[in-house]
Amino acid sequence: MGDLGSTILKRPRPWTFMVISWGMLRQEQKNARVFMGYLLGFAIMGYWMNGFLRYAADLGEPVNVLEAFCVVEQHYVNMLFLVLGWLLVIADAPFMKGNLYLLLYRCGRKCWNTGMLFYILIQAFLYTAVMAVFTIIFSSFSGFAGAMWSSPLYSLALDVTNSIGARYNITFPWLMMMKAMSVPQAFAVTFLFLYLYLVFLGVLLYAAALLFSGIAGIVAVTGVHLAGYLQMMDGHTADSLFARAVPGNFIDGTLSYWWSAVLFVALIVFLMVLSSVFIDKTEFDSGTEGDG
Repeated sequence: MGDLGSTILKRPRPWTFMVISWGMLRQEQKNARVFMGYLLGFAIMGYWMNGFLRYAADLGEPVNVLEAFCVVEQHYVNMLFLVLGWLLVIADAPFMKGNLYLLLYRCGRKCWNTGMLFYILIQAFLYTAVMAVFTIIFSSFSGFAGAMWSSPLYSLALDVTNSIGARYNITFPWLMMMKAMSVPQAFAVTFLFLYLYLVFLGVLLYAAALLFSGIAGIVAVTGVHLAGYLQMMDGHTADSLFARAVPGNFIDGTLSYWWSAVLFVALIVFLMVLSSVFIDKTEFDSGTEGDG
């Protein structure tokens, strides 16, 4: 009996799904695959953040410590590859361990399914938060705190000829965001949209892997992610889920960008309900991996 199975025997049933999620988090955080996913995220974020901080250093001007996350997360190419780290973190969906049948027997299929979905919510928050903290730490060496945007970022937002972008390999064409929001507000919105997008991809991967296979889940998520990127590049921003994960695309002085958040929440809820409906009909492979 694994640690997670033993823990469930000692917990009251109403909170069992949370116990499952916590046990999954403890197991997966020790997994080399998850560790490599976080490292890949650091490498991708660090590459683009280096360009922004190098640009500010060459100007001899400080930046707001929250700005780097806003700049890097909303850089299209960074977003395209940042998801790879997240996919590596959750590539094991639907997370069938060696103690799977014990868990199903003790808590039931729907409770187990809820625990797995709750785990995705927690892991997506951790991945987003760690990436954000990573940018804040490195920005703090040459930055300041507060609600005011920095001069380097204003210059970057006004770089319509892309002369700065071509030299430092970074862009920030979201002047409307700077006019409509303070830096903490922009940081919070950027954080939320990245989190919702990661949760959506994670739940999509889980649902597809649960209903079909792990390979089908990876194909589905990769297809949706790349299709969204190509749609955005073709100018179909409103139809692209990828573009909706970049809030600067929809900030126009109104609150219309919140429709993107509503859309992500609706898709996440739909996929969660779908997995809950079909979990009783799912046939699990007996050849699951051993406990982590």
